[in-house]
Amino acid sequence: MKNATLRSIGLLLFTIVPCLTHAQARIAYQLQYVRPGDCCVRVQIKFTEGVKAPIALVMPRTYPGGYEQILYDSFVDGVSAFDVSGKTLAVKHAEDGPRWNIGRASESVKRIEYQVDIGRMESSILSSVETSKVRRAYVGLLGYSIFAFVDGLEDRPIELVVDAPENWPVLATLAPKVPPPVKTTAVGAPDYYGLADSQILMGPDLQVNRLEGKIPLVLAVYSESAVDLDIEGRLARKALDDVQAYFGDTPFPQYTVQLEFFKPLAGHGYDFSQEHIDSGTFTFSLDWIMSAKTTSDKREAMLVNYAHHMAHSWIPKRAYGAGYRPVTWELAPVIDTIWFNEGFGRYVGIEAIAQGMPRDEAAAFRENELGWLRQILDEAPPFIQKMSIETLSREASFLYAVDFRLGKNTFARGALMAAEMDERIRSKTHGEKSLREALRTLLAWSNTNQRPFRLEEMMQMFSEGTGVDVHDILKRWQEPLSK
Repeated sequence: MKNATLRSIGLLLFTIVPCLTHAQARIAYQLQYVRPGDCCVRVQIKFTEGVKAPIALVMPRTYPGGYEQILYDSFVDGVSAFDVSGKTLAVKHAEDGPRWNIGRASESVKRIEYQVDIGRMESSILSSVETSKVRRAYVGLLGYSIFAFVDGLEDRPIELVVDAPENWPVLATLAPKVPPPVKTTAVGAPDYYGLADSQILMGPDLQVNRLEGKIPLVLAVYSESAVDLDIEGRLARKALDDVQAYFGDTPFPQYTVQLEFFKPLAGHGYDFSQEHIDSGTFTFSLDWIMSAKTTSDKREAMLVNYAHHMAHSWIPKRAYGAGYRPVTWELAPVIDTIWFNEGFGRYVGIEAIAQGMPRDEAAAFRENELGWLRQILDEAPPFIQKMSIETLSREASFLYAVDFRLGKNTFARGALMAAEMDERIRSKTHGEKSLREALRTLLAWSNTNQRPFRLEEMMQMFSEGTGVDVHDILKRWQEPLSK
């Protein structure tokens, strides 16, 4: 899910050093933020050897779990390229896409440079988890909003060097260190997806803490007013512990919470979050904190939100249907199973928290959460009730948050489907198994096969993991709620 804010940013430079022939040759990115208060970032792409032209530089227009088209390329200016001798090469911006075609046959590309106007990005993109952002003593960069790639080289391993202003701490979620390195840090990513779905945070106002557990938690916070970071840390730590216990494995070495609290800017949207491979962006307005009915209401809402987005690091990041991966960076893909991504992810968050509660408290918590989901379906407009879950998911592929009626109904149907499956599995196995075993089996299958599952394969994995057939539940929920 998603949201935005603005002020000013600085200068950014990244260097891509792609390989030419060797499949495992690395690409080196250098990211440089020069001065606090700058509005733009400057990007340099530099190859260790000349790369045979023509090549295409591509800027994302979407990202995994974004379910929307976002024109990050509209904030890119002044693309230029050079050969080994420093000669300027021809660069042509494609009129119908986020691409720059560079060089001609017989030429060799050594270096590419461009600028990104982050200030304009932040003022134009109103959702706070879709944009990079800057304050005088803080910079929060989302990989897919700043990092372009050379078409055809997305699968290459990557080295990233981050260079910040003097005495500025830097935290890269690819390998967060506490306390953060000052000024310069170097990290690696397995491929472009790993780089694009990471975050780079820096500045004197960045507060970082590490909380140990089976999966260590790095809490990286920027707030424009005083907040209780001890409470936020405990909530995030509990959510991650509960979700990890539900899935039972530790597929990444740490999880980073990028937590931001902003004084709201007019017209901007807050209070959404976005999952990443092994981190999450959680952005809130200070108004929301002040308007929460009670402290306990706010804490429960935050706990559920943390757990839901942390669960996404398992599903759909590691078990997913067609359309989610391989990633289509230039165009938001049509996905038939957003109900699984968001609905099952939401149900897992609820169930993981409930399993850490006393029985009576857990029952009340589940009923409250599921009751809200049922209410969403009851109050849905007739045209949405007449959509099949597949049609609803396809519409949500582009409009999940733009028209949140689609988003809410997509995750509500998916979560209630998951709840019904869970109830049957528990009943048939006399409580010995649950949806948890079904999802663990699906995750194991996905890890082995490294491809999207088909629905019949998902049902097969559920049956193998639990000994219970829930195919008829899936079939019923695939139908419209009303004719």
